Amino acid sequence: MVQHDSSNSGDESSVIPENPAKGIPAGKYHLVGWGIDTTGRRLIDEIVQIAAFTPKSKFSQYIMPFADLNPMYSRRHSIRVINTPRYRRLKDLNTGQFVKTKSEISALQDFLQWLETISGEGVDGIILIYHEIRKASPGMLLEALRRYQLIDRFSKVVKGFANGFNIAQTKCANTTKSFSLRVMSRVLLNREDENFSSAVERARASFEIASHLAQGERIELDGKPSDAIIGTEQHIINFVCPFTNPISAEEDEIAVFKVLLERQNTFRPVFGALLRASRTERQHASHLRRLLAENNINYDKLKEAYETGAKEGLEKVIKNEVANAKEKDLNELLEILDCFFDPDKKAVQPKTQRFFPTYNRRRQKSFNKNQSSNSESHSPNASTDNPTTEPVSDETSPRSEPEKTVVAAQ
Repeated sequence: MVQHDSSNSGDESSVIPENPAKGIPAGKYHLVGWGIDTTGRRLIDEIVQIAAFTPKSKFSQYIMPFADLNPMYSRRHSIRVINTPRYRRLKDLNTGQFVKTKSEISALQDFLQWLETISGEGVDGIILIYHEIRKASPGMLLEALRRYQLIDRFSKVVKGFANGFNIAQTKCANTTKSFSLRVMSRVLLNREDENFSSAVERARASFEIASHLAQGERIELDGKPSDAIIGTEQHIINFVCPFTNPISAEEDEIAVFKVLLERQNTFRPVFGALLRASRTERQHASHLRRLLAENNINYDKLKEAYETGAKEGLEKVIKNEVANAKEKDLNELLEILDCFFDPDKKAVQPKTQRFFPTYNRRRQKSFNKNQSSNSESHSPNASTDNPTTEPVSDETSPRSEPEKTVVAAQ
């Protein structure tokens, strides 16, 4: 159910978020659900599966990547690259079967041909709708198309991308706090335990959620069930158009993002050790590095500030120009940069990780439990009437030698 009246919410902090999309003019478009599986979330990562959905036609194609999948994304998409001496194969971990793959250029050409077929005549273009909390798919698809000079052909058919997360966040802000694909599928479509590891299922759910929200806009005017929608209804298209980002806007965002990445990569000497540490420290170091890049600060600017005013120069730049950071992050940035530029100080290093194997922990826990029981039953000085009795010394206790062994192992 979609609510638009916020006067009854009683929560002044419940504010409908601003729509980040540029929007496109109203027209005759065809709405297509779309999703991709990738080896990661960076622009240089590869597409592993591309899928699209309409009630009348579907598209799905696996792509053999040049690189292996990131372990996290391999678990997320339930796909694994199997390397053998003679060839590489893609395996579906859910079914245990090998899937049929194509090269990236062949899969993209097939996808474009499918889009051109369903577009037909009398349609201004196609709107690809996806659902992501952190937008990454449009940029990765456009970069893949640009590698093979297919971007012009794609732009003639597709007019823009619509993020279903932004639609749900705007229209359901007063009814729920989470707008993920799984939550929206459960709340709006009444579907439990959906498996969204595959791009095919995400493409279908993205289409159906957007259609359901559009139907909620005019429930009194049109009683047509959401499962009978084909994606060309004018009221649904008019609903999605304001949330659609045109191809030109997506390309501008990619250009800005590449500049940000170049500025961010200038800090590799400063954060190099932290970026090779544990996952938590890598994420935090990336956050600090991004704070500097987003505020138009690069390595040369900080180096010049230190040569001019030492630590005070760094503090002046950081405190005055990094406006969107917490005080804790600013102090940490100042410490990292000061230790890096000052030759008399040691650069900030990642924290040492201590690993305790599961086997040793279980063995130590079992030994401590037996040790405690033996202490109560065999100690000559033990007394139930006096719980504060001193324990047997290590010299006379038969457990002294194993205790020393355990401490040494720790």
